[in-house]
Amino acid sequence: MALRYRTNSPEFDFPPYSGLPPVRYVLASTPRCGSNMLARALWHTGLAGFAEDYFADAFVLDYFERWGFDSGDPQELATGYVRRLMRCRTSPNGVFGLRIHAGHLGSLEIDPYDILQAPRYIWIQRRDRLRQAVSYTMAEQTGVWILDGTLLPEGSARAAPRYSYAEIRRYLRLLDRDASVWEDYFRRRGVVPHVVVYEDLVADYETRLLSCLDFLGVGAPESVPAPGIRRQADELTQRWVERFLRDRRAERPAS
Repeated sequence: MALRYRTNSPEFDFPPYSGLPPVRYVLASTPRCGSNMLARALWHTGLAGFAEDYFADAFVLDYFERWGFDSGDPQELATGYVRRLMRCRTSPNGVFGLRIHAGHLGSLEIDPYDILQAPRYIWIQRRDRLRQAVSYTMAEQTGVWILDGTLLPEGSARAAPRYSYAEIRRYLRLLDRDASVWEDYFRRRGVVPHVVVYEDLVADYETRLLSCLDFLGVGAPESVPAPGIRRQADELTQRWVERFLRDRRAERPAS
């Protein structure tokens, strides 16, 4: 069985869990916001399930390889899929999580609020959206989205990153739209999410991670594990940010 992501294999399942997990949550995210870091950190505690992109196409295909699906009805299919995920991806203390990017939310056949039966939401954001857009641009160009060196192969980039003012601006607009998607969603559902800001997570990792566990009501682990994710920002990121700001100033007409 050749899976696209090793972590989707039975090797990373929790012991089988029966019934509806008492704690269910969605990690609400946007590309390059630090959701990989937070998802891995929560998983490594052993207390917060394994919140992955289970509704993304590559993940669905992996689980199709594992289980197969026998229904053509989208609602029934989604319900059965989530039920099976809950059985193997719920931590022993009864916590199940999944991660959803704003860009995927509108294309889902189901509302995660309904299928998870009123879950809690952890919303991870990035304060510096320009740096997020630069990171987004680099990841799209190179194909390198995450560096962990353990569970994912350290493959080489498919292309060298090249600065593009137009691309960064486009991704900046996409990220602005994605933020609005989540804001509108929470407003419609009357949900108050627990907000985690990436820059704060990096600056005070232990406190921010423990605040998420407290929000989920599961207490603290005996020790706080490292997320196992390496940061990808470097001097090139800073140069691109500075160049983008210069180009944007040059583009604006003098007042």
